[in-house]
Amino acid sequence: MLPEISTINPVDVLDSLRAYSFIAPYSLALYSQAEGIIAKNLSAGQLCGICGMTATCGTGCNLPLEDALREALSRSVPIICRCPLGLLGFAIRLPEPTQSDRCLLAWGVRTSSINLFYLESMSRDDGVKPFPILDRLGSMPVVELEDVHETADRVHRLLPSHLTSNLHNELLETTVSRLNSVVGISTQLDRGKTLDEVVSLLSESFGILFDCQQIAVALSGHDREAFAIKGTWGLPADLGQTSGVVLHRLIAEHPGERSPQLLSETGKFFQTLDAPSATFLPLMAGTELLGCVLLPNIELQPRDALLAEILAGRAASRLLQLKNEANHYADTSLPARLIAMTNAMLDIETTAELYTHILSTAASLLGATTGSLMLLDESGHSLKIVSSLGLNEQISKSLLIKTGEGIAGKVAATGVPIVVNDIETDSRVATTNRTRYRTKSFICTPFRHGKRLIGVLSLTDKPGNDIFTENDLQLLTLLLGQAVMVLERAESMQQAESLTHLSAVDPATNLYNRSFLDKRVAEEVNRSQRQNLQFTVVMVELDHLNLYASICGAAAATAATKKTVAAILRSARQMDVVCSFNSETFCIILPGTARPDALPVAKRIRTACARLRAPGADALPSGKLSASIGLAAFPADGATSQALLDAAKDALYQAKAGGRDRIVLHESAANTGGEPRQVFSK
Repeated sequence: MLPEISTINPVDVLDSLRAYSFIAPYSLALYSQAEGIIAKNLSAGQLCGICGMTATCGTGCNLPLEDALREALSRSVPIICRCPLGLLGFAIRLPEPTQSDRCLLAWGVRTSSINLFYLESMSRDDGVKPFPILDRLGSMPVVELEDVHETADRVHRLLPSHLTSNLHNELLETTVSRLNSVVGISTQLDRGKTLDEVVSLLSESFGILFDCQQIAVALSGHDREAFAIKGTWGLPADLGQTSGVVLHRLIAEHPGERSPQLLSETGKFFQTLDAPSATFLPLMAGTELLGCVLLPNIELQPRDALLAEILAGRAASRLLQLKNEANHYADTSLPARLIAMTNAMLDIETTAELYTHILSTAASLLGATTGSLMLLDESGHSLKIVSSLGLNEQISKSLLIKTGEGIAGKVAATGVPIVVNDIETDSRVATTNRTRYRTKSFICTPFRHGKRLIGVLSLTDKPGNDIFTENDLQLLTLLLGQAVMVLERAESMQQAESLTHLSAVDPATNLYNRSFLDKRVAEEVNRSQRQNLQFTVVMVELDHLNLYASICGAAAATAATKKTVAAILRSARQMDVVCSFNSETFCIILPGTARPDALPVAKRIRTACARLRAPGADALPSGKLSASIGLAAFPADGATSQALLDAAKDALYQAKAGGRDRIVLHESAANTGGEPRQVFSK
């Protein structure tokens, strides 16, 4: 004689059967003719109508299950049930005479073929929407009819052994094992170093312990009223967001329940889950609501619900601790972070690089992934994007935004920053969100120095659909206050460099002038003395320039001079320094170059000048443009800067005196009695 099932927990019976892999696709229930469903254990499939779940195709379709249960209660063999759409299952009366009004029901699988003709008639006759039904059927496990027969027979043979008193011992072992797992997982949750690590461990634990196919977690962001919903197990990562008001309302509607099962509320408040039901586990630490765990299409049995509540509570405690630590770190480290960010800006040399760094630093500080920095143009009427993040750079930098137009233009015109939670509902903007932006929250603030507007900085797209807050605006204002001073410093340095450059450049040729030449030669003398190096100075002058000016005019002479400068620059090496000695003469400094190595450079310059074409040059004595060149080397030809320049000038004069269009290399008095020596001529 079998023990009465009243002495055995019906949930335990279903749990023990669930351990067999061949029963995994089915949702199980124990049905009493007097009480209805007395226990359920759901899988990816679902129960219909009379079994307490929302029907797949409408609450009115109960006939297949009613017929199967009625027949099963009257017989002692498994009864296969099939609905017209193609759903399959079986019912087995419990093998105990005193419990002849109770059945085991397995349901929630389907055949590989769906009866589309029947679905069409349902849509036509009953007004049922076919596409949601097809989606639901598509998510159900596929099991063919012969496999259902085989599974039903196996369960029928196994069922008596699962109604014995030994079931208590088996389930006790299972419970102890799960409890030990929960203890171990709780310890790991306490050691979680980040929010993501805690959520990942919690989701993995639920998936394994409770055989969940899908899991979603909602967590609060910087704004405690917005909760981002993320798929963490078998669901898309981004599932939108909900609000603290919704979560508190759900808790209030299920008083005393730590893991209520949501039916109609699931579709109402969590539409992105696309599930008819879900188990709702609040993540509460004391009185603070940190979020929730959602288990679509799962109804936890009391024992599993208790274990899930333990894990959820432990995870919530750790999440709160991590959030408090993060807030404390942010509060205590903010001054140091701002100082570090400012110091990093000070190392940047150009304003263009600084613009990019200011934007990226602001985005990093607030956790934004998209943004732009716009500067007011010289007219003061338009904004131009000088740096962008997460936008098409070519398109963004070609745009001009008039002050007073658009969001950024209005911020520039009014000087008032704006923080928006939802661009589509905020009355200050009330516009459709553009597709290139992932979220609807943004922050836009003027970038100013004192009362002078410099530009506008905009940020959007926080991870996890987080929104921007007034606290973000305060942080951004502090950062921009530091950034504007660094920017002013960089602009001043660039202006100083520009003035220094102008003071060192000959406006006629755009070469370094005589003042710069004297200073640079002196520096090279000092460097070469310290490091025991040689260097060479090359002096170049265009032949018969005054005669050419008198023949062809001053404008032609100026053009010829510019061509000569270009020829010298092309012929010189990258390391060489080309300067203007006077209006007709040019000097090239060849650092670290001995006299023999300088000669090829001089030859290139002479050849390049001889190839120049200029109108009227054939009237010159040589019939063309040409150049005379003199060379002097340190230290052989001069131990001071002035002596070296004089030696190069002497060699140049000797080249001109010797017939022009030639190179003369100066040699020291110790070798030649102080006379220059010609080394190359035409």
